[in-house]
Amino acid sequence: MHDYQIQLDSLFETRRFAQSLAATVELPMVIALSGTLGAGKTQLVRFVAQSLDVAAEEVTSPTYVLLQRYAGRYPIYHFDFYRLESAAEVWDLGIDELLEQSALMFVEWAEKFPECLPSDRLLIRLEPIESASEQCRLASLTATGPRALALLSILREL
Repeated sequence: MHDYQIQLDSLFETRRFAQSLAATVELPMVIALSGTLGAGKTQLVRFVAQSLDVAAEEVTSPTYVLLQRYAGRYPIYHFDFYRLESAAEVWDLGIDELLEQSALMFVEWAEKFPECLPSDRLLIRLEPIESASEQCRLASLTATGPRALALLSILREL
């Protein structure tokens, strides 16, 4: 199965999910993130990065700078396509060169320019859920290639 959903009822559960993701990802990997403003995209990246030895305060939303680079156990690139208006702007950021590296890449608002991403990627859509907790999210995961499918299979088992 190429799709999987998991309900994250708290920040603690989101952190556990992020730790599982960090522990099982094989490089190179692109994780395309989507969801409304405030859905938790940057928070998920922060938790994954922390699990890979990046200080939490280093991980900030790249909305205005467009690309953040983090040095953890291995390179992590964190893009945000929200303010971009064309695929040409994505290419101008040098994404093609970064995709050739053995790194973990997160792309917020990836749905705006999917043609700029490799066909093999893991899509994670985060959606707030009505509940007693403001931190409750539904994470919908979709694998679009063999490497992403292998990662999704492992995550389903955890």
